[in-house]
Amino acid sequence: MPVTIESRRMTPAERQQLGAIGGVRSGSGAWWAWPILICALAAGALFLQRWLEPLWGAGHRSADTLAPALVASLAVGLFVVLIAAWVALRVSRAARNNRRRIFGAYWDDLEAGTVDEERYEFLALLSARDGETGVPIHLLRIDAQRCLVVFGEPGDGPDDTQPRRRALLRRAPRSRHVLSLRFEGEALASEPSDALGWQTPGWEWNGRVWEVEWEPLVQRLGQRED
Repeated sequence: MPVTIESRRMTPAERQQLGAIGGVRSGSGAWWAWPILICALAAGALFLQRWLEPLWGAGHRSADTLAPALVASLAVGLFVVLIAAWVALRVSRAARNNRRRIFGAYWDDLEAGTVDEERYEFLALLSARDGETGVPIHLLRIDAQRCLVVFGEPGDGPDDTQPRRRALLRRAPRSRHVLSLRFEGEALASEPSDALGWQTPGWEWNGRVWEVEWEPLVQRLGQRED
């Protein structure tokens, strides 16, 4: 049967899971105020040092002698503060733009507060073993042109992670992140095949619906080396 999709409200556990991946949206990034504060304190210390120097017994200076040096010191301090603020603002803006580019879809999902509940009924199963990690990658047939890609666990056994005839998948709609996957019904069995050199759907996307003809996959993964 084709995939059926219903929109449901996100649970607190799913919200926490998605927030941990997407990070917390930050506002102005107040960390950049520290350089300004340091420069302001340095300028203030210099100001006090020059004004209070006569009280320390180092000799008295007239106001006319002190004023030009004080003005020059404050001008330099102000210039340094402005430069630090300009640099900090540019760095903060770039950081916000990068965070939005990377985590924006997760933030949108958190704001919407809904998930897509996808129900599947599979026709067949093929499995391939990842060459680096040895983890089985399950291809669950939806129809002649589509299959669901699901990552297994090393040493999969007959438990909740074993692919079965039906599945309920909860997915964040914008980021497409899989929040949970629960199998039900009759267990499907397939010995993982070494799939070196064959077309792949992009294994980084667990829970991806891959549009590919099923029969060529059967022929490719059905080959065994002696």
